[in-house]
Amino acid sequence: MLFHQGAPALGEGTLRTGQGLAALRAAAADCLSPAGQLQVATALEITEALETRLHAVRHELLDAARHLAGAKVLAARLYGVGPVTALAMTCWLAGEGRFSSSRQAVRFAGPGRHRLVLGPQGPARAAVPAGTAGAALGGL
Repeated sequence: MLFHQGAPALGEGTLRTGQGLAALRAAAADCLSPAGQLQVATALEITEALETRLHAVRHELLDAARHLAGAKVLAARLYGVGPVTALAMTCWLAGEGRFSSSRQAVRFAGPGRHRLVLGPQGPARAAVPAGTAGAALGGL
């Protein structure tokens, strides 16, 4: 839009800062037709509404991850897994209809009482002591 109506290039990352947004609004006011100005204003309003909603959703997900035992265990024990990813993994593994029995869940987790540990050197198998949270998760 800006290019087609002769506005100057604003550069990468412009929409990430308040100063960049002000520069976009100024360029729209100076260089764009009324229809172009309306399009830029609408796009900025939608972007702001989406960012506000995504901020709220992220906080809801983090709150759920802090209170769900499976997500806390996965985030603590799997290298590189944060709370949101751990929550997603927990929900996927525990989804309704995912396993029809606990035996299926244990089979899915792999043979024996081992779990896969992902670290800087790559995957490795590590024993999971009986009675631990890892054993309760089927060896994850």
